[in-house]
Amino acid sequence: MILVTTEPKSADVCGQTVLITDDGFTREVWQLNKINYEQAQVAYKNGDYVDALKSYYATLKNDSDSFEPGEKGLVYYRVGNCLLKMHSFNEAAVSYKKALEDADFASRGAANVNLGKSLLGEGRFEEAVSAFNAALSESSYDKAYQAQMGLGTAYSKLGMVMDAGNAYRNAALDERNPNPAKALISLGSCFMALGRPQDAIESYNAIFEFDPALAIQQKTYESLGQAYTVSGHYQEAVDAFSKALAPGGFSLSTQAQADYSQALAALGLVGGQPTNTGLATGVLPYDNTGDALFGAAQHDESEGYGAGNVPTAHDTGFFDTAEDDLVKMSKDQMKDERKLKHTGLKVALGIVIFLILVLGAGVFGFTQGYGFPMQDAVITDLFNATADGRDTTQYWIGTSDEEKQAIERIMDMVAPTKSIDIIYLERSMTTSNAVVTAHLPQGGQINYEISLERSGIGWKISSLNLYFG
Repeated sequence: MILVTTEPKSADVCGQTVLITDDGFTREVWQLNKINYEQAQVAYKNGDYVDALKSYYATLKNDSDSFEPGEKGLVYYRVGNCLLKMHSFNEAAVSYKKALEDADFASRGAANVNLGKSLLGEGRFEEAVSAFNAALSESSYDKAYQAQMGLGTAYSKLGMVMDAGNAYRNAALDERNPNPAKALISLGSCFMALGRPQDAIESYNAIFEFDPALAIQQKTYESLGQAYTVSGHYQEAVDAFSKALAPGGFSLSTQAQADYSQALAALGLVGGQPTNTGLATGVLPYDNTGDALFGAAQHDESEGYGAGNVPTAHDTGFFDTAEDDLVKMSKDQMKDERKLKHTGLKVALGIVIFLILVLGAGVFGFTQGYGFPMQDAVITDLFNATADGRDTTQYWIGTSDEEKQAIERIMDMVAPTKSIDIIYLERSMTTSNAVVTAHLPQGGQINYEISLERSGIGWKISSLNLYFG
């Protein structure tokens, strides 16, 4: 074997000391490769994926002779894991495909799941579906729930809500799933999107049987309150929203606030309306992240190393005018200027008045919610960028790393389509709210509620949620 458990024997060959493995194959670089591989493993476990990747590459570069069965696939798989953790999705997908080309590589289910996650990151949703289904076809893969959760995300991005719901249901029913609450949250969101709030209520209530963490409980109560509101059970809705807010430190999403207010009004109650701060913090439909969406699946097999050519991380107006050029006025011209002096004053006065009017109109427009770019332009650009697979963070009010991670999770539920209708737009000086209908390429439509905040003279998005009103 390439990676052995005992030190190889040494021998003198042509005056040099070399290492010899049990099969008699001379390996001068055996010890160096072993050190590189072990360093890569330590760096990976410590979360230092850049150093891990360097050490894996060093191992592969030195060991170019032979592999034990499955070792070539294993090293490509581990390189893919590093790239996936670094969000180098295209390069990770290439590495996982290389791993799967090794017929002796054992962890094919985990590799296909990670391939599917990489393809999701690339926006290649149909290919991701194929990868997750390939993982499910591996009878030895004992974490089918991970593939089902990935399928749910891929189907939801394709607008196939029914298929997404089936995948989340299978994940929730998998007895090996250590955290079915994530699947049940996403399943409830699918029921809501399908106009089945009663089924969503059952899904959300089932979550509490697993004694979830406080943050999950609060998000679940928020979603439960929304489902009760849509189904007309207003007292149950108010109770659920109250439980979400009772422990403190939690703020409802924009849509949840509206549903809470609706339930209170239906019961003739006043007060108790929450306030929203920053990005929406409610449960995100189709969110299978819990842990990071792009976390690499692992396996517990013996860890050898191999060789091969691993792809690199990237294969895959003013005009200056000289004083001499200015036109000098003659005395006659100066006389003409004096004659026109009063006319010039009148023109100047008119310009000043015009500017005052324009400024006043601008101030009035600003207070009425107008700006540049306008709210509808920002929303349209967001959907266009999503459909094209471009970065969308420029359209959001938050820019910190934590906020960008929240944005990524929110964008997981946005359908990739450029066909949208803004069916409602409410403007004010500092905030705006809109309801948007997205027409899916496969047919059907999904409604979103989008909140925007003033950014300079223009607008940026502060929250986005599915709208079930």
